[in-house]
Amino acid sequence: MAEEETVRERQSRVVRSGGKWEEYVKLCLNEKLKGTDIEVIYGKAENAIKERSQTLWEFLSLPLKASMIRDSVWGDIELVAVKNEIPIVVISCKTSLHGRFTETLFWSLLYRMLSRIKVVLATPDGGRGGEEWKSEWGTPDEPTKDRLLAESYLHGVYVENVEVWCKNIKPGQGTGLGGIVRPLSGLPKEIIKWAEETSEIYSHRKKKV
Repeated sequence: MAEEETVRERQSRVVRSGGKWEEYVKLCLNEKLKGTDIEVIYGKAENAIKERSQTLWEFLSLPLKASMIRDSVWGDIELVAVKNEIPIVVISCKTSLHGRFTETLFWSLLYRMLSRIKVVLATPDGGRGGEEWKSEWGTPDEPTKDRLLAESYLHGVYVENVEVWCKNIKPGQGTGLGGIVRPLSGLPKEIIKWAEETSEIYSHRKKKV
């Protein structure tokens, strides 16, 4: 019965998202984060973030060291989990690894070097193409190159095999979870934990000041 409810919830979310994976993830996370002071918002539009909060914009902007034209650049931010004016984690949403996965790794590396902001990938694991669905991530014991890269440069890969985005996937098939590759349903709990850690860090800094 619980599994049937999960299927219904997913189908409802697909309809409400208009078939857009990014919106599906946003709906999924915000449903589970209700009752907290954390919200998942869109992050692509730099001006919209700046209008919402100058502080938030400053946290997410990446400084440029060699440019004579601009002081900062805006990253590839599809979604971002925010607590008050503090970003907790940037959530890159890709239906498959053909969708600019290297860009996700690049921005994650920059954020890791320049700030404490985490970067994760949310994906349905669209498969490697072809007539039969085959996971892009391999398994914990036999990882693909992308899984190995994710282990080094991301804070997590969160997967939900929704049929709309997993062409030719069959009952019983699914992404091999383990290690860096985790279920999307577990991301809200991680966001809450990271938010607590981030709040403690900035609270400690304020006390020092």
